[in-house]
Amino acid sequence: MDNICTITYTNSRCHDILKIYIEQREKFASQIRGYIFTDKIPEFDTKNQKIVVYNNSDPYYVQWIKCLENVEESYIIYQQEDFFLDGEVNYPEIERCKNFLENSDYSFVRFLKIMLQGAIHRPELKMKEFPDVEIEKFIYDAHVLDPDSFAFMMQTTLWKKSDFIDLYNLVKSKKWLESREWDAGMREMRMKGSYYYNGSKKTGKFHWDPEIWPHICTAVGQGRWNISHHGKRLTSLLSQYGINVNIRGTR
Repeated sequence: MDNICTITYTNSRCHDILKIYIEQREKFASQIRGYIFTDKIPEFDTKNQKIVVYNNSDPYYVQWIKCLENVEESYIIYQQEDFFLDGEVNYPEIERCKNFLENSDYSFVRFLKIMLQGAIHRPELKMKEFPDVEIEKFIYDAHVLDPDSFAFMMQTTLWKKSDFIDLYNLVKSKKWLESREWDAGMREMRMKGSYYYNGSKKTGKFHWDPEIWPHICTAVGQGRWNISHHGKRLTSLLSQYGINVNIRGTR
Protein backbone atom coordinates (compact mmCIF):
# COMPACT_ATOMS: atom_id res chain seq x y z
CA MET A 1 0.00 0.00 0.00
CA ASP A 2 1.23 3.47 -0.89
CA ASN A 3 2.74 5.77 1.77
CA ILE A 4 1.43 3.79 4.75
CA CYS A 5 3.14 1.40 7.18
CA THR A 6 2.85 -0.24 10.57
CA ILE A 7 5.01 0.78 13.51
CA THR A 8 5.29 -1.84 16.24
CA TYR A 9 6.84 -0.75 19.52
CA THR A 10 8.28 -3.53 21.67
CA ASN A 11 11.15 -4.51 23.96
CA SER A 12 13.39 -7.57 24.21
CA ARG A 13 11.48 -8.61 27.34
CA CYS A 14 8.51 -9.15 25.04
CA HIS A 15 10.16 -10.83 22.06
CA ASP A 16 8.39 -14.11 22.86
CA ILE A 17 5.14 -12.21 22.22
CA LEU A 18 6.58 -10.40 19.20
CA LYS A 19 7.34 -13.69 17.47
CA ILE A 20 3.63 -14.59 17.39
CA TYR A 21 2.69 -11.05 16.37
CA ILE A 22 5.02 -11.12 13.35
CA GLU A 23 3.77 -14.53 12.19
CA GLN A 24 0.14 -13.39 12.40
CA ARG A 25 0.93 -10.10 10.70
CA GLU A 26 2.62 -11.97 7.86
CA LYS A 27 -0.55 -14.02 7.37
CA PHE A 28 -3.02 -11.17 7.33
CA ALA A 29 -1.31 -7.83 6.55
CA SER A 30 1.71 -8.58 4.37
CA GLN A 31 0.82 -5.88 1.81
CA ILE A 32 1.63 -3.13 4.32
CA ARG A 33 5.28 -2.35 5.03
CA GLY A 34 6.28 -2.84 8.65
CA TYR A 35 8.82 -1.45 11.12
CA ILE A 36 9.71 -2.88 14.54
CA PHE A 37 11.07 -0.48 17.19
CA THR A 38 12.96 -2.44 19.86
CA ASP A 39 16.05 -2.31 22.07
CA LYS A 40 17.68 -5.46 20.59
CA ILE A 41 17.55 -7.29 17.28
CA PRO A 42 15.29 -10.34 17.79
CA GLU A 43 16.93 -13.77 17.63
CA PHE A 44 14.37 -15.14 15.17
CA ASP A 45 13.13 -14.49 11.65
CA THR A 46 11.35 -11.13 11.55
CA LYS A 47 10.11 -11.70 7.98
CA ASN A 48 9.89 -8.44 6.02
CA GLN A 49 9.85 -6.18 9.07
CA LYS A 50 12.51 -3.48 9.20
CA ILE A 51 14.15 -3.50 12.64
CA VAL A 52 15.03 -0.12 14.17
CA VAL A 53 16.92 -0.28 17.46
CA TYR A 54 16.46 2.29 20.23
CA ASN A 55 18.45 2.91 23.41
CA ASN A 56 16.74 1.67 26.59
CA SER A 57 18.25 4.55 28.55
CA ASP A 58 16.53 7.16 26.38
CA PRO A 59 13.17 8.59 27.48
CA TYR A 60 10.18 6.94 25.82
CA TYR A 61 9.41 9.88 23.54
CA VAL A 62 13.06 10.13 22.40
CA GLN A 63 13.04 6.45 21.48
CA TRP A 64 10.07 7.10 19.24
CA ILE A 65 11.35 10.31 17.66
CA LYS A 66 14.75 8.82 16.81
CA CYS A 67 13.23 5.63 15.40
CA LEU A 68 10.71 7.52 13.29
CA GLU A 69 13.60 9.22 11.50
CA ASN A 70 14.02 5.86 9.73
CA VAL A 71 10.42 5.72 8.50
CA GLU A 72 9.79 6.87 4.94
CA GLU A 73 5.99 6.74 4.91
CA SER A 74 3.75 9.67 5.87
CA TYR A 75 1.03 7.55 7.50
CA ILE A 76 1.73 5.11 10.31
CA ILE A 77 -0.41 2.47 11.98
CA TYR A 78 0.47 2.33 15.68
CA GLN A 79 0.94 -1.25 16.93
CA GLN A 80 2.20 -3.15 19.96
CA GLU A 81 3.59 -6.66 20.02
CA ASP A 82 0.50 -8.16 21.66
CA PHE A 83 -1.98 -6.87 19.05
CA PHE A 84 -2.33 -10.29 17.38
CA LEU A 85 -4.09 -10.21 14.03
CA ASP A 86 -6.48 -13.15 13.55
CA GLY A 87 -8.27 -12.18 10.35
CA GLU A 88 -7.68 -10.49 7.01
CA VAL A 89 -7.26 -6.72 7.16
CA ASN A 90 -9.53 -4.64 4.94
CA TYR A 91 -7.08 -2.91 2.60
CA PRO A 92 -9.69 -0.80 0.70
CA GLU A 93 -11.10 0.61 3.94
CA ILE A 94 -7.64 1.30 5.34
CA GLU A 95 -6.88 3.18 2.13
CA ARG A 96 -10.14 5.10 2.52
CA CYS A 97 -9.19 6.06 6.09
CA LYS A 98 -5.84 7.32 4.82
CA ASN A 99 -7.59 9.35 2.13
CA PHE A 100 -9.87 10.80 4.82
CA LEU A 101 -6.83 12.01 6.75
CA GLU A 102 -5.18 13.37 3.61
CA ASN A 103 -8.24 15.48 2.84
CA SER A 104 -9.16 16.68 6.34
CA ASP A 105 -7.68 18.38 9.39
CA TYR A 106 -8.02 15.18 11.44
CA SER A 107 -4.84 13.66 12.84
CA PHE A 108 -5.83 10.02 13.29
CA VAL A 109 -8.37 7.26 12.75
CA ARG A 110 -8.50 4.68 15.52
CA PHE A 111 -9.32 1.27 14.05
CA LEU A 112 -11.81 0.29 16.75
CA LYS A 113 -14.50 1.86 18.85
CA ILE A 114 -13.67 2.22 22.55
CA MET A 115 -15.57 3.76 25.43
CA LEU A 116 -14.82 7.48 25.52
CA GLN A 117 -16.13 8.12 29.03
CA GLY A 118 -13.16 9.38 30.96
CA ALA A 119 -14.19 7.97 34.33
CA ILE A 120 -13.95 4.36 33.14
CA HIS A 121 -10.20 4.53 32.57
CA ARG A 122 -9.28 7.63 34.56
CA PRO A 123 -11.30 8.00 37.79
CA GLU A 124 -10.43 11.68 38.16
CA LEU A 125 -12.50 12.51 35.06
CA LYS A 126 -16.24 13.05 35.02
CA MET A 127 -18.55 10.27 33.87
CA LYS A 128 -19.96 11.46 30.57
CA GLU A 129 -21.60 9.72 27.63
CA PHE A 130 -20.26 10.64 24.20
CA PRO A 131 -22.50 10.19 21.15
CA ASP A 132 -21.45 8.58 17.87
CA VAL A 133 -21.00 11.55 15.53
CA GLU A 134 -20.41 10.30 11.99
CA ILE A 135 -18.06 12.44 9.87
CA GLU A 136 -18.19 10.24 6.82
CA LYS A 137 -19.21 6.63 6.25
CA PHE A 138 -18.11 4.51 9.28
CA ILE A 139 -15.73 7.22 10.55
CA TYR A 140 -16.76 8.99 13.76
CA ASP A 141 -15.45 11.92 15.75
CA ALA A 142 -13.47 10.91 18.87
CA HIS A 143 -14.35 14.06 20.88
CA VAL A 144 -10.67 14.73 21.54
CA LEU A 145 -11.21 18.38 22.44
CA ASP A 146 -13.79 17.67 25.13
CA PRO A 147 -12.00 18.01 28.52
CA ASP A 148 -13.84 14.95 29.88
CA SER A 149 -12.92 12.58 27.06
CA PHE A 150 -10.41 9.74 27.18
CA ALA A 151 -8.59 11.17 24.18
CA PHE A 152 -5.18 9.49 23.93
CA MET A 153 -5.18 5.70 23.61
CA MET A 154 -2.37 3.30 22.80
CA GLN A 155 -4.54 1.30 20.43
CA THR A 156 -4.33 0.35 16.75
CA THR A 157 -4.54 3.76 15.11
CA LEU A 158 -3.73 5.25 11.71
CA TRP A 159 -1.85 8.51 12.28
CA LYS A 160 -0.49 11.33 10.22
CA LYS A 161 3.16 10.78 11.09
CA SER A 162 3.90 14.49 11.31
CA ASP A 163 1.13 15.07 13.88
CA PHE A 164 2.23 12.00 15.86
CA ILE A 165 5.78 13.38 16.03
CA ASP A 166 4.55 16.84 17.04
CA LEU A 167 2.47 15.33 19.85
CA TYR A 168 5.35 13.23 21.20
CA ASN A 169 7.69 16.22 21.05
CA LEU A 170 5.17 18.33 22.96
CA VAL A 171 4.29 15.86 25.72
CA LYS A 172 7.83 14.52 26.17
CA SER A 173 6.68 11.49 28.15
CA LYS A 174 9.68 9.77 29.75
CA LYS A 175 7.82 6.50 30.26
CA TRP A 176 5.24 4.34 28.46
CA LEU A 177 2.03 5.61 30.05
CA GLU A 178 -1.52 6.68 29.15
CA SER A 179 -1.51 9.65 31.50
CA ARG A 180 -3.57 12.82 31.27
CA GLU A 181 -0.51 14.63 29.93
CA TRP A 182 -1.28 13.13 26.54
CA ASP A 183 -4.88 14.36 26.61
CA ALA A 184 -3.66 17.83 27.58
CA GLY A 185 -1.10 17.80 24.78
CA MET A 186 -3.70 16.85 22.18
CA ARG A 187 -5.98 19.66 23.33
CA GLU A 188 -3.14 22.17 23.38
CA MET A 189 -2.50 21.25 19.74
CA ARG A 190 -6.25 21.51 19.01
CA MET A 191 -5.93 18.02 17.60
CA LYS A 192 -8.93 16.27 16.07
CA GLY A 193 -9.25 12.50 16.01
CA SER A 194 -11.70 9.86 14.86
CA TYR A 195 -12.49 6.15 15.04
CA TYR A 196 -13.84 3.54 12.64
CA TYR A 197 -17.07 1.71 13.50
CA ASN A 198 -19.39 -0.36 11.33
CA GLY A 199 -21.80 -1.90 13.84
CA SER A 200 -19.53 -4.60 15.27
CA LYS A 201 -20.46 -6.29 18.54
CA LYS A 202 -19.19 -5.11 21.89
CA THR A 203 -16.45 -7.23 23.47
CA GLY A 204 -16.17 -6.85 27.23
CA LYS A 205 -16.87 -3.57 29.00
CA PHE A 206 -14.83 -1.14 26.94
CA HIS A 207 -14.18 -2.33 23.35
CA TRP A 208 -16.12 -3.18 20.24
CA ASP A 209 -14.68 -5.78 17.87
CA PRO A 210 -12.16 -4.18 15.48
CA GLU A 211 -13.37 -4.54 11.91
CA ILE A 212 -10.82 -3.36 9.37
CA TRP A 213 -7.89 -4.56 11.49
CA PRO A 214 -9.23 -7.69 13.25
CA HIS A 215 -6.94 -8.33 16.18
CA ILE A 216 -6.82 -9.43 19.79
CA CYS A 217 -6.70 -6.26 21.86
CA THR A 218 -4.68 -6.85 23.97
CA ALA A 219 -3.20 -10.35 24.40
CA VAL A 220 -1.06 -9.46 27.42
CA GLY A 221 -1.90 -7.43 30.53
CA GLN A 222 0.56 -6.69 33.32
CA GLY A 223 2.97 -9.14 31.72
CA ARG A 224 0.54 -12.08 31.72
CA TRP A 225 -1.65 -13.65 29.03
CA ASN A 226 -5.06 -11.99 29.07
CA ILE A 227 -7.07 -15.24 29.01
CA SER A 228 -9.87 -13.93 31.22
CA HIS A 229 -10.83 -11.38 28.59
CA HIS A 230 -10.19 -13.23 25.32
CA GLY A 231 -10.82 -16.86 26.34
CA LYS A 232 -10.72 -19.45 23.55
CA ARG A 233 -9.87 -16.85 20.94
CA LEU A 234 -6.47 -16.37 22.58
CA THR A 235 -5.90 -19.85 23.99
CA SER A 236 -6.41 -21.48 20.59
CA LEU A 237 -3.86 -19.11 19.04
CA LEU A 238 -1.32 -19.73 21.79
CA SER A 239 -1.86 -23.46 21.43
CA GLN A 240 -1.17 -23.17 17.70
CA TYR A 241 2.28 -21.73 18.50
CA GLY A 242 2.98 -24.20 21.31
CA ILE A 243 3.05 -21.53 24.01
CA ASN A 244 3.24 -22.68 27.62
CA VAL A 245 1.01 -20.09 29.30
CA ASN A 246 2.43 -20.97 32.72
CA ILE A 247 5.74 -19.30 31.84
CA ARG A 248 4.19 -15.84 31.71
CA GLY A 249 1.12 -16.75 33.69
CA THR A 250 -2.48 -15.75 33.00
CA ARG A 251 -4.97 -13.19 34.19
